[in-house]
Amino acid sequence: MLVHLNGELVEHSRAAVSPFDRGFLFGDALYEGLRAFGHPSDPPDAPPRIIGLGLHAERLARGLAACGLDWDPALLGPLTGALLAANALRDAFVYWQVSRGTPDLSRGPARARVPAAALRPTVFGYATPLPPIDFSPAAAPPVKAAATAPDTRWSLGSIKSTSLLANVLAAIDAHHRHRADEAILLRPTPGGALVSEGTHTNVILAHADPAGPNDAADPLDARALSTPDLTAAPALEGVTLRLLHQAEPRLRARPVHAHELHSAREIILIGTTTMVTSVGVIDGRAVPEAPGPVARALRRRLLSLIAPPHPAQAVPPRLAHA
Repeated sequence: MLVHLNGELVEHSRAAVSPFDRGFLFGDALYEGLRAFGHPSDPPDAPPRIIGLGLHAERLARGLAACGLDWDPALLGPLTGALLAANALRDAFVYWQVSRGTPDLSRGPARARVPAAALRPTVFGYATPLPPIDFSPAAAPPVKAAATAPDTRWSLGSIKSTSLLANVLAAIDAHHRHRADEAILLRPTPGGALVSEGTHTNVILAHADPAGPNDAADPLDARALSTPDLTAAPALEGVTLRLLHQAEPRLRARPVHAHELHSAREIILIGTTTMVTSVGVIDGRAVPEAPGPVARALRRRLLSLIAPPHPAQAVPPRLAHA
């Protein structure tokens, strides 16, 4: 596997980052996870598509500015193209990480919270294959088990930090307690616990809508759709969720209380690799509809959003092979 490291493509076994890099010592780093895919209608020589590339670059730009890291997020697209081409991949997960860099030990201690001088960011990226996306309209979303866990993380949920220890511990606990695939995090507030997000997904709930028509041809008309307000319970706005939210006015962002997880007709997880996934069991209790009509409809909606005519692609930059 060839990986990207500071402007070069190198074999992963030869890639080396200093143990004093601030990403390693402090988690002083940001990351983005992208999904590349090929559409059945694309010519064989067409470059892979990237879901929501512009939105990923925008989110990374906000994180870089918030953390005072100097790197150009416009490079995300061309560098991803080069990485995929170097590994001959089309359907893939692509990971990028930008850390503050490695300090000059002659100018101060390695673990100084405030670096003695501006540092050159460490930029790392890799790509691993994923199964091709099934574009069949009739294909059902996958079904997974979930468990709730307290959200003990910091309040800057909009920053996609590599400091994921709380997510990891919640996921491990959910797996050990309920053999769950995902943990849905609950943020304590004075008004009661609120749903924030999963450890690596966003959450959508579908409730019975008393005002909705019972015989609606579109299932989204017959359900009240909610996703947690990202400011009420600080969480990350996933790119896949944002795509759906922009295109689907019936999806309402609001504070979602923990007890609503047990009254929902459907619980749906949204993410880069999970795309649209139904929760079949929550805390050991069956969810009424999994996969339900809302999850199926949202899956079809997402597929229609990511599969327009193939966009123009920038020519990938020429990178040195070390």
